[in-house]
Amino acid sequence: MKAVWISFKQLLQQMASDAMLVIICFAPFLCGAVIYFGIPVIEEIVTGYFGKAEIITPYYLIFDLMMAVLASMLFCFVSAMIVLGEIDDNISGYMFLTPLGKRGYLISRFGIPTLMSMIITMIILSIFSLTEMSFFMIIEIAVLASIIGMLIAFMIVALATNKVEGMAVSKLSGFLIMGAFGPFFLIGNNQYILSILPTFWMAKFAMTGSIIYMAITLFESAFWIFVLLKLFLKKLS
Repeated sequence: MKAVWISFKQLLQQMASDAMLVIICFAPFLCGAVIYFGIPVIEEIVTGYFGKAEIITPYYLIFDLMMAVLASMLFCFVSAMIVLGEIDDNISGYMFLTPLGKRGYLISRFGIPTLMSMIITMIILSIFSLTEMSFFMIIEIAVLASIIGMLIAFMIVALATNKVEGMAVSKLSGFLIMGAFGPFFLIGNNQYILSILPTFWMAKFAMTGSIIYMAITLFESAFWIFVLLKLFLKKLS
């Protein structure tokens, strides 16, 4: 375990040496503030213009889900970019042969950052949420969002071979967020077109509180993480 923490400290040092990665870590708080203070103002303007009681308010939950996923996604993205840098420098393969081992490397590069992204997501939702969420709901959504963040991190390192490609893949991975819009805007069974995306089931869970949807989100995310992890390890070997 000591080797894992040493490896994680090295990750933090690499992150601190890159100004862009440091800024990305603070970006979720900025986005949360913009949403928290900006969306209600926009709602007041559009409702006044169209003479309606509410227009955007019924969709406030979408913004909360976007904040949650974005916070986890950006933090895990930082970890993924560092891993790609280590692959470029032929470091990752050698670290597998040290006392850290393959499992320790994965924990220090993906496990601990995912846990930290969950904590950050909880903080952001507690401060900037537009809807009233119970403490347990905040925890549950933070857990689901952090797992999806890990999924995106593995997608980046599995499909990209360098940082430039990693940036491109990270932009493409944004389509995962589209699943959260399905339950809100697609009617009837048409919404299940997006059911292949874990964010779809996360949105269903946030809307209903059903533990079944939470379980499906975790299962589907775990499936995709398993597939991408196999691709990543195969690339390193």
